[in-house]
This record gives sequence, structure tokens and C-alpha cells, in this order.
Amino acid sequence: MTMRICTPTLALCCPILLALAGCKAGPDDPSGEDTDGIAVDDDADDDAPNDDSDDDDEPPPPDAKGRCESSVVGPPLMRRLTRAEFENTIRDAFPMLGGNWGGVAMGPDPLSNLGFSNGAATLEVGKQTANEILRTVEDVASLVTDPSVLPNVLSCANTGDQACARTFVEQTGRRLFRRPLTSDEVQTYVDHHTSIAGSSNFATGIKWTLVALLQSPHTLYRSEVGEVDDDVRRLTPYEIASELAYDFGGTAPSEALIAMAESGRLDDPEVRVQQARQLLATERGREIVHRFFREWLGYRQIESETRSDQTFMSLRSSMAEETRRFIETIVFEQGGDVRDLLLADFTVLDAGLSQYYGFGSVSGDFQVVTRPPEWGVGILSQASFLATYAHPEYSSPTLRGLAVFSRVLCNERPPVPNDVPALSETEHIEAKTTRERYENVHVHNEFCATCHDQFDPLGFAFEHFDQYGRYRASENGNEIDATGTARIGKEAVDFDGATEFAQRAADSDTTTDCVSGLLSLYTFGGAGGELCVAEEARTQLAEGDIGLLDFIASLAASDHFVERRRK
Repeated sequence: MTMRICTPTLALCCPILLALAGCKAGPDDPSGEDTDGIAVDDDADDDAPNDDSDDDDEPPPPDAKGRCESSVVGPPLMRRLTRAEFENTIRDAFPMLGGNWGGVAMGPDPLSNLGFSNGAATLEVGKQTANEILRTVEDVASLVTDPSVLPNVLSCANTGDQACARTFVEQTGRRLFRRPLTSDEVQTYVDHHTSIAGSSNFATGIKWTLVALLQSPHTLYRSEVGEVDDDVRRLTPYEIASELAYDFGGTAPSEALIAMAESGRLDDPEVRVQQARQLLATERGREIVHRFFREWLGYRQIESETRSDQTFMSLRSSMAEETRRFIETIVFEQGGDVRDLLLADFTVLDAGLSQYYGFGSVSGDFQVVTRPPEWGVGILSQASFLATYAHPEYSSPTLRGLAVFSRVLCNERPPVPNDVPALSETEHIEAKTTRERYENVHVHNEFCATCHDQFDPLGFAFEHFDQYGRYRASENGNEIDATGTARIGKEAVDFDGATEFAQRAADSDTTTDCVSGLLSLYTFGGAGGELCVAEEARTQLAEGDIGLLDFIASLAASDHFVERRRK
């Protein structure tokens, strides 16, 4: 992959090193000095919306449920800010923007091979993303340097001298780079301002200096490279502060957190965990946790599902909100673990859902409601999961089974063979129930059974729930068979229905190891493909010593949080 730094505004291009250092100005650069720009992947596809990643560069996903005897540290990383992190960073640096700024002009972040939108290997900057970033930062710079705003950003703006430009570079650069600028960096940007202001005015110089700062790799990327210390690379205090702030708070470190880094307090693992807990309690921190669960199970997809039932259509957002509030209750309010997530005997309903499901007698806003015994337990018995993994006209043991197989048990999905007909093409096969139909097509066909025997039985556990996610005692007057035998880890287990399956899954270390592995990889942006970065914390979660929220915070105490291996 060929990499170069480009500042589209200045038509500046030059080679880039891993450390994303500045580069020499090109012939069209009016400053004639070194400057920074956007790191662009020349191999990215211009015609791939919102996805500049090169799939060949991303390592195969690790087996997230795998365990090691002890923890190790992963490789050094440069992690591009996600869309949300970039927007939060800008809003925190310039709070006066408020509602006058519509937010970053970037599409959704691409998903990693683990299904998460914060993977370091996929968050590249290709030409499309570079253009989106440029539009964003030019918009921000125009707003910040508006005559009615600039004096609030820079109190010395009316003087219009070089000392004021230097103050702007030092103060703004520190907020955006999450560290003090070196004297050479400061001078580079001051000279850049001088060259532009000399042919226009002070405010115009500030505008384009801010554009350069905002699209600098030091702003756009989170450095987790560190400095060589014997056989490891130790992250700098500023890198650790940024890692804490973004991993657990979704934005740049505050001045208070930077001050803690500068004083050496973040060297203490207990202090880091304490700070992680505080950040996770913020609105942005909670959103980071909720995003994991959204992307883990894909339950927000319910909002785009279509059915002929208009009541269902009107309640799709409420179904997603049911699951969000359920997670909020389990994880944040009760400090629950994976077992609680799978086995809780309650859900959270509003009046519309209560009436649609037929239980709860809720008359107003969302409230906790105990589920009837036949309605299953936990997150896998919620309509946002069951209806998302179903067909518009009937339930789908295959879709539901595959979701459990790959996301709850962390098994690798087998590749789909060529020329496999859709189930709709087999409608001539006589069957009284959905299960019978699937068995006739998948189980009794040796070619299909090779793969479907691995996950269809998992889906059979949920056959008492229709395509709308509602409980049904029978299907078209026919008895429903929700029994099955499936492998969870190395053990084959029997179950009858969603509740028994949830119990079997909750009793298996494989399930907790799957979730803890995915959570640690999610938190660390894929950890460069290294799975075993938090084995002690994963053991604590598996043994029930800590809940999910404490597990996430405890990742800040790992060696990987402050060290990287030398390549």
C-alpha cells in the first residue's frame, strides 16, 4: 500500500512514515515550509462509499472466544478517529459552535471483520474520506473565524499580530493533538499563518491554519506507538491519556486528564481504572458501551425490517429501545454480567409494546416488566433480535441460529456454497411447521446438512417466536418442536426452548469468553489482531467476580494499555 500526506487545499503531497511526521512543502504550497496534511491511502477505492479500507490489509479475525495462559501486549497502532470521535473532538475544542455546525460531513465508518465500526485496520483515509474530512474542517474553520465568533475563540484576535497567531497555534494545537506542540511544529504553523495573512488578513490566515491543524495526522489519528524501552514500546503519558479518553469517553482528553498524565499519575493501574469508570459514566461513555451491543447483535436493524403488520411497523423503534433500556438496566444499573444478560427474567416495555406482546399492562412510558415463563428470558428472547433474524413471512431457524452461532458463541461462519437456492424456491416441499420445512431442506439433505447441522438446531430453540418476535404456542394449529442438540464449545448440549438454551449458553465458559474477547478487541480497536491482551480480567468475568461494566473499566489496568511489543 502506498501512503502519502495530502492537504487538498494546498495541493501538497509527499511521502509519509509510520510516525506520520510532517513533510516538505510542494511547489504549490504558499507557505514554503513543512506542514502536515491528511494521510491518504492511494489504493483506496473512490467508488466504495464510506469504506476506504483495503480488505487485504486487515488480518483475519482472531478466535474471540480463545483463551491464553497469560496476557500479552499487542503491536503498536495508529488508530484513525471514528466519525463520532472526530466530531466530539471538534465540539469539545470549539464548544461555541453549538447548533450552528451540522457535524462532520462523513459517512458511516466501515465495519471490521469482527463487525465493529472502530477497527484500526479498517479506519483508513482514502480519497473519498479525505475529501469528506476536508469539507468538514473547512466548514468548521469558516464558523470559528466568523467575525462574531473569532474574538470568543481568541481574545487577542483584534490585535492581528504574529504573537496572537502563535497563541492560537499553541492553544488549539494542544487541544487537537492531545499534547503540546514542539517548537518546530509551532513555528511551522505560525509561518504558514504569516504567509497567508500577508496576502489577505489575520482571520483568513487563522482559518487556513486551523484547516491544516484539523486535518493533520496528529489530530486524525490516535497514536499508540510509544517509545522503545528494552524489549517493549512504552506509551507516552499523552498517548495513555488519549487512550483513556477515547476508549472510555469517546473524545479527546480533558485538560485535567492531560495534567494527570503529565504528573505521572496515570502510571498507576488503579488510577487508570478509576478514570475509566468515571468516563464510562458520562453520556458519551455510555454510548460507547451501547454501540458495542448494537454492533454485536445488530439489534438496531429491527428499525429497517419490513412486515405486512402495520402495528409491528409502528413499533420497530420501540423494540430497539426496549433492548437499549434492557442493556442499560443490566449493565449500568445492576452491574450484571453475561449470565444476567442471557437469563434476566424481565424486559423493559412501554404501553405500545405491552399491548402488542400481550403482557405487562404498561400504561405509559418504558418500565421494567417481568416476562411470562413461556416468553423466554434475556436479550435473545427480545423482538429486536428475533424479528431481525427472521423472514418477513415466517421465522428463520437458520438466521437466528447463525446469529447465535457466530456472535454469541464466536464460531466462524462456514462459507456459503455456490448455487444454493433460496428457501422460497423450495416452497413445493410439504411441511406443517417452519421447523419441518427447514429440516426437509437442510437436515435431510446431506449436502446442506454439513453446514446447517452446526447452527440450525440453535435456531430451533426460538421456534416459539414468530417473525414478529411474539410468542406463539402453536404454528397454524400445529405443535411446535423447540428441542435441539447443539455444540457449545466442546460440549454437545440438549435443550427445549429458548429458556433452556439460554441457560445452557449461560452455564458455558465459551459464551462468556466469546463476549469478553469481543469486548476487549472492540475496546482496543482490534488490538492489531492480538486476542490475549486482558486474560486476567476475562477470568474474573468468567468466574463471576466482576460485571460487564467493571470488566470494561479493568481493561485500563492491562499491560497492553501502556505497552506495545516491538516489531
